[in-house]
Amino acid sequence: MRIIFIITFSLSFLPAQDHLDALIQDVLHGSRDSAAIYLPTMEQRYPNNPSLMYLKGLLEINGEEAKTIFAKLYNTHPTSEYGDDAVMKVSEYYYAAGLYVQAAIWLKKMPIYYSRSEHIERAVKLFLNSLIVSGHKDTAIFYSRVFKRQFPHLDVDGKINNLLLDFEKADQAKEDASKNLKPEVTTTEIMDETPIATFNTDNSHGIYSLQTGAYSVRENAESQKINLIIAGFSARINELYKSQRRLYAVRIGHFNSKEDAQKVGAQIKAKLDINTIVIRNN
Repeated sequence: MRIIFIITFSLSFLPAQDHLDALIQDVLHGSRDSAAIYLPTMEQRYPNNPSLMYLKGLLEINGEEAKTIFAKLYNTHPTSEYGDDAVMKVSEYYYAAGLYVQAAIWLKKMPIYYSRSEHIERAVKLFLNSLIVSGHKDTAIFYSRVFKRQFPHLDVDGKINNLLLDFEKADQAKEDASKNLKPEVTTTEIMDETPIATFNTDNSHGIYSLQTGAYSVRENAESQKINLIIAGFSARINELYKSQRRLYAVRIGHFNSKEDAQKVGAQIKAKLDINTIVIRNN
């Protein structure tokens, strides 16, 4: 408590914007206490400040509410310092929820309004994948050509080719199954290549899950979760408390046996070179 008081006391002497930026950095690095203490007072003083809105969104634990806050930030302050961050937060919410059309609508704002954003490469990949898995393959190909000219430093051809290849393999596997034909590849190979549109390890009744890591900074956990989702794995974030610390654990699926979990863990290792451990769900 004394440490929190010292931080709070020292922050009170900063100018308002610097104060807000410092609190945002605290939250991004896993420390939420000072920001939570200051938020009510700051809201009264600066209710429409874009930095304050971004901070409020970061502190909100309800995903739907956080998405609404970030959307409002973009709609009211699109040119603010955190405008591109807000767009990515809304996009990632829709993408993780499987609402790919909505995700694509938001992600399209990034190359139009925030082409110099640090998030642009991830935004382009998510945008193209959102179009493909929502059935708009031709539109994805069209935009890949636009992005190739707009962002010559990005490997747009490689991204779109890999996304289309994964989608076509998954589509062929579904077609073979629907015709009751024996696939030309094994079940394990099909699962390894299936993208987010059809790959689903999530069975809420399973007693085991895979864990890829536990982070003190939520932003790091979110980044790994998105990478797993792009690769086709049903990832989520669970908050944990260990030794009086808040941790953000990235987990995949619910499995009925350790063997089933280990099989998917092997696929994650082969595809993303990420180690996993099998944990028992509480």
